Amino acid sequence: MRLANFSPMKRFLAALALLLSSFVLRAQDVSEKPDDALALWGDVIVRKNFDKWHVGGLLEYCAIDTGQGMVHNEMIVRPIVGYNPLKWLRLQMQVDFLYSCFDGFFLRYLPDVSFHLKASDFSFSFRNRLQLTHQVSTGKITPVIRTRAKVDYNIPDSPVSVHIAAEPYWLKDFVKTRYYLGADFKISDMLSITADYIRYRHYRPGTPDQNVAYLILYITL
Repeated sequence: MRLANFSPMKRFLAALALLLSSFVLRAQDVSEKPDDALALWGDVIVRKNFDKWHVGGLLEYCAIDTGQGMVHNEMIVRPIVGYNPLKWLRLQMQVDFLYSCFDGFFLRYLPDVSFHLKASDFSFSFRNRLQLTHQVSTGKITPVIRTRAKVDYNIPDSPVSVHIAAEPYWLKDFVKTRYYLGADFKISDMLSITADYIRYRHYRPGTPDQNVAYLILYITL
């Protein structure tokens, strides 16, 4: 049967299934990532606002340089539900369906609370997120708290803003920290793009650091 006989939706699902199959098959060929590896992350985030509520989803693809070229690393599908009881306060719940080439399948539960403040051309945010990671093959659940502080500067008369952020992961001690430097580009009321450089600093012995190039496409329906 020719692909042309399928509807556009069926062709999309077939292409996605092919991508996922290729992703899983490559898992057996991945070697351990080296220190200071370059990783590439790409996200598509879709969101729909309903007054104080919002719903949406994320699709993320990650690749990493193992020293022998870029290979698949992770793929994530994430439904999102959020509520803004006040303009400066957001409550949100997310669940990750994650496949890692290094460690297999995970479920990751991500409730968080965020505080926002705007002052002239600057915006400040503080997000506290509990991350519960469930490794399906072993049943092990690993908790960690992710606390992110972020400052945005909105360039006057421009659709561009720049930002810096730091996000330590901790529980009884510090596990790792993400440092962000990036920019946001508003294309239209529906579309925007964020580009980040992330320095991923690990504190546990034997865990490699990473340099990450991160690109996000936001779609607001």
